[in-house]
Amino acid sequence: MTETSLESRIQRIEDESAIRKLMNIYGKRADAFDWDGWAQCFTDDSVFEFDGGFGTMHGRADILEKCRGSMDHVYDDFIHYIVNVDIDVDGDSATGTGNIIFVSLTDESKPTEYYMSGGRYKWRFARTAAGWRIAHTLLRFIWNNGADADAVFAPEEQAAA
Repeated sequence: MTETSLESRIQRIEDESAIRKLMNIYGKRADAFDWDGWAQCFTDDSVFEFDGGFGTMHGRADILEKCRGSMDHVYDDFIHYIVNVDIDVDGDSATGTGNIIFVSLTDESKPTEYYMSGGRYKWRFARTAAGWRIAHTLLRFIWNNGADADAVFAPEEQAAA
C-alpha cells in the first residue's frame, strides 16, 4: 500500500470539495438563468460536447451563447438535479462523472405539463488561478418523457428540419 502524506490527503479532500462546490454553483446558476455566472464555471477554452443536443461548443463564449440562446425563450423554469458525482483528482487536473435529471416548464401556469430527461456527464477539470473550472464536458441524455415540443434538445440538424 502506498502511503501519502497527511498534507497531500488533505489537499485531495479540499480539491474534491472545491470541485463539488463548483458543480453545485453550475447547477444553481443554470436554474437561476444566470448564464453569465454559469459560464464562469468553465475555462476560457473549455469544450462542451452535448451529444444529441446542441452539438460541440468550443470556448466559454460559445458555450454561453448557445445555452442562453437555446433555453431562455423556451422555459419559464427548470431544475437540474446532478447526482452520483464522482471526482478523481490528479494534481492540477481532475476527472468526474455524474448523472443528471432535468425537469422544465414551458408555462409556469401549467405545472403538470413538463419536460423531463435524464443522462450522464463526464468532465475534465483544471485548476486555474481563479480556482477549479470545467475544461471539458460530455453530456449524453439517455431518456426523456417525450414532451420536448420545442425540440430544444434535438440535434442541430434535426431541429433545423
